[in-house]
Amino acid sequence: MNTIGFHGVNGAYAEDAILELTSSHPSFSQHSFSTEGFDTLAELFANVQRGTVRHGLIPIENSLSGTLHSVLELFAEQEPRLWVVGEYTCSESHYIMARSGTELKDIVEIQSHPAILEQCQDFLDATLPEGYRAVLSSNTASAAEEVARSNEPGIAALAGKRAAQLHNLTILGSDSTPNNITRYWLIARHPILQPDRNMSPKSSFALVMKNQVGALHRVCSCFALRDINITKLESRPSSRTITLATPWEYVTYIDIEGAPGNEENIKRAVDNLLEFTQKCTHLGSYPRYLHGVRR
Repeated sequence: MNTIGFHGVNGAYAEDAILELTSSHPSFSQHSFSTEGFDTLAELFANVQRGTVRHGLIPIENSLSGTLHSVLELFAEQEPRLWVVGEYTCSESHYIMARSGTELKDIVEIQSHPAILEQCQDFLDATLPEGYRAVLSSNTASAAEEVARSNEPGIAALAGKRAAQLHNLTILGSDSTPNNITRYWLIARHPILQPDRNMSPKSSFALVMKNQVGALHRVCSCFALRDINITKLESRPSSRTITLATPWEYVTYIDIEGAPGNEENIKRAVDNLLEFTQKCTHLGSYPRYLHGVRR
C-alpha cells in the first residue's frame, strides 16, 4: 500500500509536490505511488495514524509567508504520535484562472487559500480591477473546483496550473516569484532511527522551556558547545496552561542539522536538553530530498 495523503482535492499544491517527489528521487521512483486527498488536516493525520495511507505530506513553511503555524501545532499535538520522516522543498507558481470567456477586467472575486492570497497580495492588487474581493477557501484546488462549478460571472481562483487543467479553467495570469518556496514534511506512523547521512539529515523538536533566567541560552548551548547547527528557532504561545492569572507558556520549535541516531554528540545534546526543559518532544529525524537533485 503506497498511498501518500494530502490536505485538499486533486490539483492541490501538496499533491503536485507528491507527484514531483515520487517521480524525481530513486527512493520513491522505483515504486508506484498513489495520492489521496482529505478534507481536513485532522482527517489526514487520522488516516496516517490508522495506516490507511502510508505517508502524508504537509506544508510546514513558506519563504514569503513564513511558518504555517496551524499545521505545525496540530501536527505536534497528535496522539498517537506521528513522525517527520522526510523534507522536500519546491517552488510554486500561482495562476489566476476562470471559466472560459472571462477576462481579467471582468473579475470581481478571487478565491484561494488564505496563505496563498497573502503571498500574492501585491500581484493581485496590480493585476485585478480595483475593488475586487478576496474569498478564503480551505485549499487552492477546492477554490478552482468551486469556480468551475459556479455560474456567477467574474469569479476566479488562484491555484496551480494542474488545477486549471483538471477543471478546464482558462489561465489569465501568473505570479511566478522565483523565491516562492514551500517546505513540506513527509510524515508517518513510525520514526526513522538512522536517516541516511548522505541525505543531509535534520531533526526537529518541540520544547517547553523552564521559566528561569537564561533558559534559552542554555538550550542553545546544548547544541552550540557541540558544534551542532541550529537551522531554525521559533516560539509560539501554548494555550495548554495559559490563564489570566498565570504566566504564558511558550512552545519553542527547533530544527538542527544531523540526527541523534547517527551521531553521539547529537544524542548527548538532546539528553542535555532535558535539564532545561519541562517537556521535550522529538518530532522526527529525517533525510532532505532536495529539489532537482537525484541521489
